[in-house]
Amino acid sequence: MNKKIAAIISVILIAIIGVFSIGMKKENNTAKNEGNKVETVTVTDANGEKVELNKNPKKVVVFDYGVADILKNLGVEITGLPKDGKLPEILSVYQDDKYANVGSLKETNFEAIEALNPDLIIIGGRQAEDIDSFKEIAPTVYLATDGQNYMNSFSQVVTDLGNLFDKQDEAKKALNEINEKVADLKKTIEEKDLSASVVMANEGGISLFSQASRYGIIYSDLGFKQVDNNIDESTHGQQITFEYFLKHNSDYVFVVDRGAVTGKGESAKALFDNEVMNKTEVAKNGNVVYLDSVVWYTMTGGIESTKVMIDEIADAIK
Repeated sequence: MNKKIAAIISVILIAIIGVFSIGMKKENNTAKNEGNKVETVTVTDANGEKVELNKNPKKVVVFDYGVADILKNLGVEITGLPKDGKLPEILSVYQDDKYANVGSLKETNFEAIEALNPDLIIIGGRQAEDIDSFKEIAPTVYLATDGQNYMNSFSQVVTDLGNLFDKQDEAKKALNEINEKVADLKKTIEEKDLSASVVMANEGGISLFSQASRYGIIYSDLGFKQVDNNIDESTHGQQITFEYFLKHNSDYVFVVDRGAVTGKGESAKALFDNEVMNKTEVAKNGNVVYLDSVVWYTMTGGIESTKVMIDEIADAIK
């Protein structure tokens, strides 16, 4: 009888231990799965669409120099970027061979990108039409600052990248500093009631840009007045001649020299040194200002580059 009781008790104990073990295994598996769950962040792309990305990607390829500037200033390492040709001085740290070369801003080396096996690719406007090709390699997002709405879109990109890489404090600090600079400069410009024209010199020709252009920051965010409200709203600006400045006199003319970036055509200073331009009030007053063309043409939308842009305008109107 005692043996039967002992046997029954043993069976019961084995059953209890088995159930307990199964329960523990399920709990462990659940915990493991929860631990492996990837956290995501939603960012707003350049088209205004919401894109969900895995948080803290480790291997990141960047095709927009402004974004590369932001990540550098937030303390985020990148894996590769376009290095064919000369990198802007602001991004000279990436000349190091530990940062892979993935082509140029206009010609992508897709094989080089694929070899890196990136976790994320960030493209800019120059690569937007090829976004599907990038997506075949890795998750891809199109981020860029909108010139027509510069500070708002710039702030959105910096904030989104801060959230994506857990650099919220760094992003907030950078934006506070830049917003303060913008507010101070805008106050000065509006108090002086200043007007401006923004032009690009390119292979012997000049194009005029309006508030609704890539250089809208001059007007919308910094407060300069336009002297002509009939400028074509074009990505590449409206073609004009130097006689334009005799009819439309602004306090300042800001010049971006595309040839200084591409190496084509005479310099903007040589181009503007002509009989017609020298008759204008803006030239006589010494207010034709030649901007840092590498920054204004190739890498607007960065933290450091935006500071350079603001400081250049501030120095010009002193």
